[in-house]
Amino acid sequence: MSVAEERKAIQKKKKIVEELRERIDKSNIMVVFDFKGVDANSMAEFRKLLRRENAEIRVVKNTILYRACNGTPLYDKIDIFKGPSAVIFGYEDIVAPAKTLKEFLKDRGEVKVKAGLVEGAYAPAEQIEALASLPSREVLLAQLLATMQAPITNFVRTLNAVPQKAVMVLNAIKEEKEKQG
Repeated sequence: MSVAEERKAIQKKKKIVEELRERIDKSNIMVVFDFKGVDANSMAEFRKLLRRENAEIRVVKNTILYRACNGTPLYDKIDIFKGPSAVIFGYEDIVAPAKTLKEFLKDRGEVKVKAGLVEGAYAPAEQIEALASLPSREVLLAQLLATMQAPITNFVRTLNAVPQKAVMVLNAIKEEKEKQG
């Protein structure tokens, strides 16, 4: 390889590192996982599923990923950068990409989560898996709304019970008078 070709290759790698770093900075969740044993068709289908969740996947060399992670909590975790690595970047919801990955990994015994970043903080594999077990953002918001509405709903039911009982008492008095007279 000539010096010019070598410089060109180095520049190309630097550009990839910069692109990865931009994705790391922009994402709310980043998950590094070992994709050993996954065929190309499965990976293509997985890409489609991730796109629906405003997330993407990149297969990268460990040395390039390691350099891109410089300045993040992952940089000190050398064991993450061994073996084949794929990276998921999620840009909105942090739960949806983790759930999609969990579903993808369910039938694949060899594939495993290495670690990740959740909103810039280090997250070991166990934390990523726990995150994947959470309900989706929409479900959590619905649960929160229901919890917030419960006191108001109970109060309205209590207020409705007073006139309802008064009507029942008046109806009972009316029925009693009809029997007597």
